[in-house]
Amino acid sequence: MADIAEQPARRAGTSIAGPEVTELRTLARTWRSVTGRQLALIPVWVPGIVGRALRSGALTTSEAEVTGHVPFAAWVEAEAGPAVTARGKPGHG
Repeated sequence: MADIAEQPARRAGTSIAGPEVTELRTLARTWRSVTGRQLALIPVWVPGIVGRALRSGALTTSEAEVTGHVPFAAWVEAEAGPAVTARGKPGHG
């Protein structure tokens, strides 16, 4: 993404995608599992056009110009590692 950000402005947007398509609830469960946090996951209904787009998968693409290579779980493990102890509490340990 940094390479694209440094390029001159374009009229058309650049599509960027991760290496996997995953529901938000799965991302939240993965984050909770990897970090060891014991937080409740509360479903949130997103109404209107944005909600319909999220539910239909319209905000995903299989034809991205730039595709990430690190799955979400691996990214969370790498980013949360130093900040989360074995008990799942940041900054204690």
